[in-house]
Amino acid sequence: MLHEQGLLPPTIGRQLLEGLLTLEDATGDPVPARESIGHGAHSGEAHLIEMYGETVGGWLHTGRSSHDLSAVTTRYVLRDRLLTVGRSLVKLVETYASRAEAALSVPMPTYTGLQHAQVGTVGYQLCSQAFPLTRDLPRLIACWDRLNQSPAGAAAGTTTDFDIDRERVASLLGFDAVCENAEDVDKSIDQILEVACTVATCAATIGNAADTLFLWVSDEFGLADLPHELCGTSSIMPQKKNPHSIQTVQRETNAVLGTAVQQLIAVKNLSGGVQYDPATLRRFTETLDTLRAVVDKMIFDTDRARALVTAEWALATDLAALLTRQCEIPWRSAHQIVAILVREYEATDQSLTDVTATDLEAIAEAYLGDRPTVSTAAVETLRDPAEALDRRASITGSPAPTQVADQVVTRRDRAATYREQLTERRVALDHAHATRRAAIRAVIDA
Repeated sequence: MLHEQGLLPPTIGRQLLEGLLTLEDATGDPVPARESIGHGAHSGEAHLIEMYGETVGGWLHTGRSSHDLSAVTTRYVLRDRLLTVGRSLVKLVETYASRAEAALSVPMPTYTGLQHAQVGTVGYQLCSQAFPLTRDLPRLIACWDRLNQSPAGAAAGTTTDFDIDRERVASLLGFDAVCENAEDVDKSIDQILEVACTVATCAATIGNAADTLFLWVSDEFGLADLPHELCGTSSIMPQKKNPHSIQTVQRETNAVLGTAVQQLIAVKNLSGGVQYDPATLRRFTETLDTLRAVVDKMIFDTDRARALVTAEWALATDLAALLTRQCEIPWRSAHQIVAILVREYEATDQSLTDVTATDLEAIAEAYLGDRPTVSTAAVETLRDPAEALDRRASITGSPAPTQVADQVVTRRDRAATYREQLTERRVALDHAHATRRAAIRAVIDA
């Protein structure tokens, strides 16, 4: 841009571009090369001065400041890493959808307060973990769009009296637009915080999922197992099969959350200090890929899942609904009657499979003062988890297999939409890179 605007002697412009291009081409990856040079954000200038002397390299800093230089490099790297995070998120959603589809009709308890609640399915539970991810994706894309504005030319908050073309720089670097207020560039911190908080929200999502999966593979729950390559053992207890992959996800998501909190606290530093390390996004991408491997390879014990539904009281709510629906007993009364039945049955080590219509009638009579008639066939049907799921088939969002099948379709559709949006942005950056290289080559070869 400086060359095109006539702000550099022509030969100087060509030398600067050639020197930077040589550095990039010699290594394939300019980041480690610049790190080896030192001088932080001014490594390019340091390289050029070492290569040509200050009479040439000293022109590079014309019209810019450390302030906007750092802002450009931060956004330039973070936007690339965000797209990589988004790609891994899409793959994770697709993996959840595939595993959920394969387990639409496998009943298992749902849990509240770590106690058996009602009946769901393995597919339903997996799909529930995919839903927040498909909300994280549009948040990430919106964050990317706000981040992809060029600070270049803002200098230290008042631009410059050199006749620069900020729009040209934005175009060359693949930014969608220019940050309009230079002081806003220099003083605002919200966009870096937005990156931190957007990624932290996603980390909370998958950290929560990892906690659930961690319980499922425990000996006490026994709902799932992991292949050996995703586990480790103990140095002292030979029987141990520790789910190290899940523990890695838990640990790394904690780190992401801690980083976000750290940046929010740094807001109060008068001297600044809000800086989001792009390495955090690289590690988080690896964490997403680890969780995807867990979901993809997890082996579900379908017999155990089904047994937990029938051996415990996950269908107790349906039993109370039966009294309301068939005997016209008010819901609260039906709730109390079933609660009494559960306590009495547990006292004699009986479970849902032992419930009889006669016992239900007797407890209802003692509570209401009037004996209802309960269908034996209805009670026996109620013991079947598949019947319980089918009774919810017409209700949007329920764990009925037909409903979950629809949810799987919508997750795949959303994933495909966001994959396309992420790809569009990646293609735009690649195009800008190619255009920039061609423009540089045209100057050098002129």
